[in-house]
Amino acid sequence: MCTANNSAATGAAATTQTKSAFYKNPQFWRGAGTALAVSSGIMSAGSAITSGRAEQANYLAQARATESQAALDAISTERQIKYDLENAAFQVKQARRAGRQNFGKQLVAAAASGADLSSVSFEDVVLDSLRAEKEDIDFIKKTASARASEMQLQAELNKVAAHGQAEQMRIAGKYAKKAGKINAYSSILSSAAMVAGMWGGAK
Repeated sequence: MCTANNSAATGAAATTQTKSAFYKNPQFWRGAGTALAVSSGIMSAGSAITSGRAEQANYLAQARATESQAALDAISTERQIKYDLENAAFQVKQARRAGRQNFGKQLVAAAASGADLSSVSFEDVVLDSLRAEKEDIDFIKKTASARASEMQLQAELNKVAAHGQAEQMRIAGKYAKKAGKINAYSSILSSAAMVAGMWGGAK
């Protein structure tokens, strides 16, 4: 009777010891380590790919913004040129009007003083006034034209520069995405190497 009880107790203790000894099994820890390594590698790979795509999206957004700003600047420049030319045309009209008024005053003054309107001296005065009027008008037109040409050239240069910057950003975005993939592969390979190291010495 006592022997039977001792045998039962011994069997129960052995069973309890077997159940509670799993943490002493190297296979268990290798398996757990493998799961953690693989999980970590997958998470790192996913993070690298996501980061690469996000960086590419950021570069593409900057490229679009750069080109959009250049387009807006070009429109603004065209409007400014149009305004300047219209203002120049108005100034030309004003200069001609002033010239006609000046000629009228000279004519009235000459007639009031009894001067000979057909004399050479009076014609010289009139010609000088017309010459001055023409010089003023030419200066207004030349200044407006030069400014318009300069602004147009600058707008075109800015547009070309913006396009170049946008293209560089697109290329940078492309390489950022590729770098994300490379980093993802590197994470997976590192995880595989870690797992291989865990199981390399297993018997």
